Amino acid sequence: MFNNKLTKKILSITGAIAIMGAMAIPSLAASNTPVKGQTNVFYSSGNIVPGPSGTSWGVEIPSGVSFTDKDLGVEKKGPEYNIRLVSLDANGKELTEVYNTLKVKAQVTSQNGFKFVKDGAGQGVGSYKFTADGTAMQAVNTIQDISEMDVTTQKTEIKGGFTLNEVLNEKGNYKDILTFTFTETASSTK
Repeated sequence: MFNNKLTKKILSITGAIAIMGAMAIPSLAASNTPVKGQTNVFYSSGNIVPGPSGTSWGVEIPSGVSFTDKDLGVEKKGPEYNIRLVSLDANGKELTEVYNTLKVKAQVTSQNGFKFVKDGAGQGVGSYKFTADGTAMQAVNTIQDISEMDVTTQKTEIKGGFTLNEVLNEKGNYKDILTFTFTETASSTK
């Protein structure tokens, strides 16, 4: 039925093609060598800084601020935040139920003058801007006034955000530490 010579030639050619194909594509074989990468995961919930002993107020501040690669776009806009004056009354009363008058001055200090330090040590590289109620803080490491919160006028929140000023090209972890200071400037309870 089939020509044996023709069948042998076809099988020989097919076998030769299969062998050459296997030799020509060795990169398709699995290497079985896994590669790994790590990603930092942050959960940020506000920290509450209690007022001085004997008071019923505290201030909620960001527990952390994290810039990511997505913040490196044209606008370089980073996270927004709120600093809020909150009630710490043991009976759950609101600030307006506890105080006739309450004014709290907010200030901030940047450890590195609003610059990042790679892996927590060394010279500051790459800067960022910290804005509160529309005012950008100066790039210095001295205490600066942010704003005053006032229960009477219902200004109990400072709105602002962070902006990355320049792209940091070298891989690594960069950080700065902000220290917030809150001072009661006027107070009278009900």
